[in-house]
Amino acid sequence: MSAPDNPLSERILILAPHGRDAAIAASLLAEARIPAVLCDDLHGVHRGLVEGAGMALMTEEAVRTADLGPIRQWIANQPPWSDMPFILLTGRGGGPERNPAAARLSEVLGNVTFLERPFHPTTLVSVARTALRGRRRQYEARARLEELREGEGKLKVALRAEQRGAQHQRLLIDELNHRVKNTLATVQSIATQTLRNADTNDEAYASLETRLLALSRAHDVLTRENWEGANLSEVVTQAIAPYRGRGGERFRVDGPDVRLCPRMSLAIAMAIQELATNAVKYGALSSPDGGVTIDWTVINGASPPRLAFRWTESGGPTVRPPKRRGFGSRLIERNLARDLDGAVEIRFAPTGVVCTVDAPIA
Repeated sequence: MSAPDNPLSERILILAPHGRDAAIAASLLAEARIPAVLCDDLHGVHRGLVEGAGMALMTEEAVRTADLGPIRQWIANQPPWSDMPFILLTGRGGGPERNPAAARLSEVLGNVTFLERPFHPTTLVSVARTALRGRRRQYEARARLEELREGEGKLKVALRAEQRGAQHQRLLIDELNHRVKNTLATVQSIATQTLRNADTNDEAYASLETRLLALSRAHDVLTRENWEGANLSEVVTQAIAPYRGRGGERFRVDGPDVRLCPRMSLAIAMAIQELATNAVKYGALSSPDGGVTIDWTVINGASPPRLAFRWTESGGPTVRPPKRRGFGSRLIERNLARDLDGAVEIRFAPTGVVCTVDAPIA
């Protein structure tokens, strides 16, 4: 059907191949400033309907015995808002009440007005204007239907967005509950092991405070990322921040961009905290000339890709393996390996502690 801005949507198609009916009708409509186009046959009428029209004016003798199949099909395929008006010029007494042929045409054309000849010129113009007003109302109904459909579409989009938002909120609440439980369990474990292995209350307080601050810094990184993960370089930077010194010369950090899930981010942050604390007390960071190299690579050939992470101390005092593993070492080797679902090894080499991590990147 024609679009609302189709310039052809209000023209009248005229099919009157015999006599002067076509010329007279076109002249009367032109005087009333109603656009009209003359059609040579029913094919022309059908083509005009497809292109766009406000109504069609035809004579009975032009369609009485003609094949109306294409026009019938076009009428049947009209959208629900459309009901194309037709005016059929008949002879005297040619209405459907007394004329079986006219009755058949009424069934085929549907919205048809019979106008008996001869007629007064103003009658034709009046009937045409009435039909065009009805057609305009149909166009207005179409516009309202389109607005309603558009509004319905927007409403459906908004409802789907609301549903997704509600689902996302439920997931966030569940995830928050899960993280709170895990964090509380981690804090409880840290507190218990710290107090159990500390020689004095002051040492316990200092160790506990340091470890909780490390956990807090790791949480800060993840909070900025809406807990969707964190970049490994940022996790490392935040974890070593308290130990860098004025020029940051105590650490050398090198590695590609790697995105870690929240669980891996927290585990590595806590491991770095324990390694740094040990290095300050006994290792490379206890000496003015000592330093730490932190580097990592990604092994892409594996499925899933794997992270190869390494902490290497140098320039500090000679390292001797401890007689027993403290809480920090156990936290790294056991908890980190479990949280990363990988392998963690701490070697107490004479030149400095080396910690290596091999874990899948989830």
